[in-house]
Amino acid sequence: MNTRHQIRLSAKSFTVARILFFALAAIASLQTTFAQHANPQPPYPPSKKFSGIKWHWDTNQTAAIGSDLWPATWGPDDNLYLAWGDGGGFGGSDSDGRVSMGFARIEGGPKHFRGININGGKNPEHTASFPKKGKTSGLIFDHGVLYANINLQDGAWPNVTHVIAWSTNNAVDWTQCDWVFPKGLGNFQPARFLNFGPDNTGVPARLTNYLYLYGMKQVPQRASSNSLFLARVPTDKVCDAHAYQYFGGVDASGKPRWQTNFSQAQPIFSDANGIGLGGIGYNPHLGIFLLTTFHVGPGQLGVFESSEPWGPWRTIAYYEDWGQMGKEGEGLTCEFPQKWTAADGRNMWAIFSVYGQGAKSGIKAHDRFNLIKVTLEIPK
Repeated sequence: MNTRHQIRLSAKSFTVARILFFALAAIASLQTTFAQHANPQPPYPPSKKFSGIKWHWDTNQTAAIGSDLWPATWGPDDNLYLAWGDGGGFGGSDSDGRVSMGFARIEGGPKHFRGININGGKNPEHTASFPKKGKTSGLIFDHGVLYANINLQDGAWPNVTHVIAWSTNNAVDWTQCDWVFPKGLGNFQPARFLNFGPDNTGVPARLTNYLYLYGMKQVPQRASSNSLFLARVPTDKVCDAHAYQYFGGVDASGKPRWQTNFSQAQPIFSDANGIGLGGIGYNPHLGIFLLTTFHVGPGQLGVFESSEPWGPWRTIAYYEDWGQMGKEGEGLTCEFPQKWTAADGRNMWAIFSVYGQGAKSGIKAHDRFNLIKVTLEIPK
């Protein structure tokens, strides 16, 4: 064999080796990506205070089949007030009494509650204010006024406009602010209010005189949001567009910096696996904030705790098959109303909403009001 032929064979062997090397590297990369997707890791270290959370599935109750979302707030009359989307509310169905957005109150305790449709739905006390368009993921009472963050549904999600509305008669009538959180890439999309005690009482001194509103930055359609942001506004200037400030990180002493421009905002929570609307509330008995968010599917729930509403966070639990509901579908909301939190702070009740094929399996919580008792577990 001559030298030229040997060189050709060597070059050919080298090319084959290169192809094989890159093919194996690609397979390894895919395997790594698949493993990460199949077993995503929590975004924050484990909690030092809690070893987990127990869900008492035998206490699970459902109502209002066909209606979803269910954000809640504690009213000055000691009742819980909630909102739902695309259904008839309590006593209704997906079609019977269906409205785009309705409001209800819950009287009584979690074991024997009574759900009453106030505004819209099946046999409501008052005619629907939002029969065809509108959704809310966040409610809060403050000084007798009920506020709602409303998605006007004026575009394809997530390219929608949001507006703050208020009611002075417990969700019977609604008035909207004369300005909006505009849609558009990179803009703030408000979602959930930070809830405290009845009528927004029991707020720690360092946080008083403000309402706090969590949300996301608008991303392209079909993209995934991975970070939560925090806005605040003085309680007497909720409808003043210029009064809103955004969390911009903490200074050297750990105190929060607040920015007037959202472009300078810093995330208060991030998860590369995705985030949903979730929920956040204050547990006064333990002096902590509890944040819940689904990283996409109905069984993909994370529960986190912090001593401040902007973190740093620690992971209490992080599920891939919560309630045996898996990844198919969407986890919408989950929160622990302070009204139904025991004096020990560890025993609570959760209201949650999930949607889709996975939510139809396991505990079968798809598209309805769900209520379950939970216990924060402490290390032994």
